Amino acid sequence: MIRSLVVLFAALTAAAQPVPKLNSLSREWIQRGSTVEVVLTGENLGNVTGFVFSGDPGLSATNVPPASAAPPSVTIESASGSITRAETPRVADQKRVVARVSASADAALNVREIRAVTSTGVSNPLLINVGHLPEIGESETISLPASISGVISAAAQVDQFKFKATKGHELIFEVDAARRGSALDASLAITDAKGKELARNEDYNGLDSLLSFTVPEDGEYVLQIRDFRYMGGNNFNYRLHAGPIPYVESIFPFGGQRGKQTEIALDGKNLEGTSKISLNIAANAPLGRQEIRANTPKGLSNLLPFDVSDYPDFAETEPNNAIKEANAITAPVAINGKIGSAKDMDRYRFKSDKDQKLVCEVIAHRFGSLLDTLLILTDTNGGVLQQNDDTTAADARIEFDAKKDTEYVLALRDLTHRGGEKFGYRLSIRPPSAGESGFTARFLPDTPRVNRGSHTRVRCEITRLGGFDGPVRFTLEDLPSGITAEPVVMTGAAPSGLMAISALKDAPIGTFPVKLVASGTVGGKTVRRTAEALSGDKPARQSFLTILDAAPFTIEPITLSADIEQNGTTRIEVMAQRKEGFTGDIKVTAEGFSAGRDPITKSFTMTEGIINGTQTMSRVKLQAKIDAEIGTRTIVIKGESGDVTQFSRPIPITVSQVPFMVSSTLTRLSVTALTTNAQSAASEAATAVRLERRPGFTNEIQLSLEGLPTGITSTLDKISASGTETTLKLLASEKAPAGTNSLTIVAAGLHNDRNYKHRSAPITLIISAPETADTNTVAAATK
Repeated sequence: MIRSLVVLFAALTAAAQPVPKLNSLSREWIQRGSTVEVVLTGENLGNVTGFVFSGDPGLSATNVPPASAAPPSVTIESASGSITRAETPRVADQKRVVARVSASADAALNVREIRAVTSTGVSNPLLINVGHLPEIGESETISLPASISGVISAAAQVDQFKFKATKGHELIFEVDAARRGSALDASLAITDAKGKELARNEDYNGLDSLLSFTVPEDGEYVLQIRDFRYMGGNNFNYRLHAGPIPYVESIFPFGGQRGKQTEIALDGKNLEGTSKISLNIAANAPLGRQEIRANTPKGLSNLLPFDVSDYPDFAETEPNNAIKEANAITAPVAINGKIGSAKDMDRYRFKSDKDQKLVCEVIAHRFGSLLDTLLILTDTNGGVLQQNDDTTAADARIEFDAKKDTEYVLALRDLTHRGGEKFGYRLSIRPPSAGESGFTARFLPDTPRVNRGSHTRVRCEITRLGGFDGPVRFTLEDLPSGITAEPVVMTGAAPSGLMAISALKDAPIGTFPVKLVASGTVGGKTVRRTAEALSGDKPARQSFLTILDAAPFTIEPITLSADIEQNGTTRIEVMAQRKEGFTGDIKVTAEGFSAGRDPITKSFTMTEGIINGTQTMSRVKLQAKIDAEIGTRTIVIKGESGDVTQFSRPIPITVSQVPFMVSSTLTRLSVTALTTNAQSAASEAATAVRLERRPGFTNEIQLSLEGLPTGITSTLDKISASGTETTLKLLASEKAPAGTNSLTIVAAGLHNDRNYKHRSAPITLIISAPETADTNTVAAATK
């Protein structure tokens, strides 16, 4: 996406700023080299001006104007010709828009994101795919080859497709459903024209079915697909690839070194007799998992994963079951091998040339192998240092601190002692990659909006990896003129922060693609990573900033920062700048996040403010909870009036920890009001009082009670220096009034030359009146 994609819009009325939202596409696939109409449904779609795609080039879309209304059957004719029937204005459909989507003949066969663009912003993304086979919907008769999209929408539903086939042809029928998140557990069958079942399959690729069917005779056949459990619903969608198409069941090895040539073996159907292919891996090929497919005279095969690394390849050699037979290798290395038979074990002997962290990782199950790996790291005597299975699916991973010139042995086998030709693996022994140390970065929302002369905010997040604890700096790049964004630096354990985006009064109105970059120093090197945009909780490929015309008001903080202790209170003063003539009430609240994704209310109780129509200032009250997260985080003040929302610049709020907390073991006590000399335990109650000391606080604590009713005496000793507990005792006399009361323990102590108080949670005290029989008994006993 480049800056020339910018769309300029007419000025927006400040009172209404609806954001477009997409819910669904009428079709999620398009054949390359074709043009189709796609219906997009959602909200606020009446003023869609265009569409944008993120991902590989090759797709474009234009609006399809709504069909013209038929001319009215009844009109008006006047003698003078000056009176005519008035036309009813057409109301734009806010729930639906039609796009004519075109895919170029060379469009890459993968997924893109499509978004709708309006003058008020950019919608959330939906996914649209490019395929190479003709695309058809649920139809009774089909021509092969084809890709079919359908839904098992009801319980016990069976979708059936008739097709003609020629004797001897090898037909492939592949279901792609559960792998794409569908609820369908597919059951796939082929019958002849009379209904006799000829083939069936379930659970070939997880819950997805695959049939390889050799046509026995020329004629008509029926393809059937249903849910194995006879269930159905709107989320039981499927995609079915059908015809004499190539299908690769497996390749070996699973990867190769970039800049080198690698020979792979292929096994599958309709591959024109090809069993081996040599691959040239470019020196600048992307590292990690890539997707490849076979291109044959019969078309393109299914996608297969292939691992590209920078490390030399090593081919396993047998025998290597025993430690003394272990293959000698030099790390870093990528080993290609097979657990070729039941109870086979492969061993590799290596040394580290320095003290360093090494990662031993298996790629097998996630690349289609049947291997369920058990990985064992030992010394040369067989002493187990570490072992692992099932770190990623059924693949294993060990990370350890290797010592210079120390020899290690790495053993690999199937967890259940199986083996065979389908039990291949790719084992790397290497230092942690850049993606396994340092940090990852994300931000939200993916479509921020800002008014001229105002501010908006995005939340920046980092995840620290491999012990990295250095500062990370977020900057917003590719900004249009008139837009500024203050960098955000996160230090220590801080996982998130708010970045302010500000627009000058003459910033260009429109929608612009932007990029957020996070940078830090990892291992002495500067690392720059493009932050991943989030649309809701899902990753998005691209972020867009929409600049709107000036709003009727802006919000600015008067309080520039605040310090508050747990259980303390602060007030943030804010000012509204109103456009001439705007007198609406403005509700002001604080917005922010905790250290995680929880909102600000996890740590604060908030009281909103109101800036009345004749005023320009107000306050937002924040009370830190007793367990509020400590440290500094930023908040913004949000102002709302009607459909208009504005944000202030970020305000840093620092929460410090109180030195102690006090609590009662029991939250409910009961006593009976008896005479002082009654000598009955019913008039007594007790609970342990506990003190939680925060680091650095060791002083003694004075304790007192609030809310003690008349007729009740208490014993409550102080908690000595470094002590953590005492006991509260209550004794009721005949003067204690029956009823329910609330007591609070107040703890007071000196810390760093400052007096602190903390109150416990309320304790319920129930006072009961003595029963008559009990009273007479007591009276008799005292005569």
